Amino acid sequence: MKRTRAFGFTLLEVLAVLLLTSIVIGVALDHYVDLNRASQRALNSTRSMRRAVALLDRVSRDLEGAVLVKKPPEVDPLAHPWLFYGESLRDTEGADHLKFMTRGRRPYDPDAKESDQEVIVYALRHSETDEEQFQLMRWTSPHLSEDLNRELPADEIDGAMLLTGGIAEFGVTFINETGQRTDQWDSSQVAQSGTLPSAAEIRVALFDPSLAEDEEPPSHSRTVILPVRPLDFEELLDPQSLVSGGTGELGAKLLEVGEEAGKDLAEPLAQCMTTPCSTMTACQAIGCRGKLGTISESMDDLLRVTIKEQPTFCQWRINHSERLRFLIDNPACR
Repeated sequence: MKRTRAFGFTLLEVLAVLLLTSIVIGVALDHYVDLNRASQRALNSTRSMRRAVALLDRVSRDLEGAVLVKKPPEVDPLAHPWLFYGESLRDTEGADHLKFMTRGRRPYDPDAKESDQEVIVYALRHSETDEEQFQLMRWTSPHLSEDLNRELPADEIDGAMLLTGGIAEFGVTFINETGQRTDQWDSSQVAQSGTLPSAAEIRVALFDPSLAEDEEPPSHSRTVILPVRPLDFEELLDPQSLVSGGTGELGAKLLEVGEEAGKDLAEPLAQCMTTPCSTMTACQAIGCRGKLGTISESMDDLLRVTIKEQPTFCQWRINHSERLRFLIDNPACR
């Protein structure tokens, strides 16, 4: 009688297949977990970046509209409400508390005779749920105080609103006309009396829960120009001032220098003093900080001198030839 052979797998072969299958599944799961973590990390990073950009947009828009009215000499400093104020209440770089006036307010009723000015306060405070995180509060008022007021409302009970939370770092560095940087600004004090920064650098870093404990959250920054210079109402109302088309004290001095040097110099000086650029510095007319290193060595040397000596536009214009007109950015000065 012929016996047939049974075909099948041995126990050892089955165990080997199970072992290989478990290894493949383990590698696939590990790869899937890593991919999921990377995707979540990228999502958190994108969300954090969008929040940071939105915050920078908000603060930049307010700073770009900052205005300041100079104090008349006869007015008591404590009775002058106009202020640009920034200070740091923590041992970090940049001001984390700001107070200034802007012209960015939109009246609720377009037919009503409302001012477009408002007082804005930014204040950084500790989060109520996590002491390592901060919240940025924003307070506004359409009314100026009757006198100098440096109070910085930072609570909801005072009318402040939460702009964003989860902040790891926030600071504003101010840049003056000579390019110097400072973490504090007070237009009511002697050193910076009646002045506004020429620019401000805003920095913000937001907490990212996907980062490891030893990883620092990415920092985002933006530099904004404060285009409106402090307003002097006495000068604006003086028909002999530069802004009113007159020669002004500076113009008289320049004309005296021109007359001493001859009529060839005095006449172009007189013409220049009637232009809207006569109150500007050369840097304000030619934007020389943005052009350094982009033209030529001779031009760069000229622009460095312009930054260092800060001549008026008319002084610079008279002392240099017509071929330098292409450096001027301001269309009114061409």
